[in-house]
Amino acid sequence: MTEVSAEKSHGARAGFTIDRAAAFAGITVTTVRHYHQHGLVEEPEFDSSGCRRYRSAELLRLVQVRTLAGAGIPLAEIGDLLDYFRHIERVLDGAR
Repeated sequence: MTEVSAEKSHGARAGFTIDRAAAFAGITVTTVRHYHQHGLVEEPEFDSSGCRRYRSAELLRLVQVRTLAGAGIPLAEIGDLLDYFRHIERVLDGAR
């Protein structure tokens, strides 16, 4: 089984390891850990095999943080900014 087909059969349900999540977001594993230290991305729980698996919500958050950091937003402000966006989303959803 190729790496791609293995990922399709296992990755969609099991999530991605930190190295695959970092590659997906276009950052390094060290950067992912840095984001964890700053509380910008939740650190996933360990699965039954002892690996942390990043699911779509964590992958989206990694990409959001990377994009904002790349745009020059200080890491100290990114968490509040993303929380604010999430709040606005909830308000708009409630108005529908």
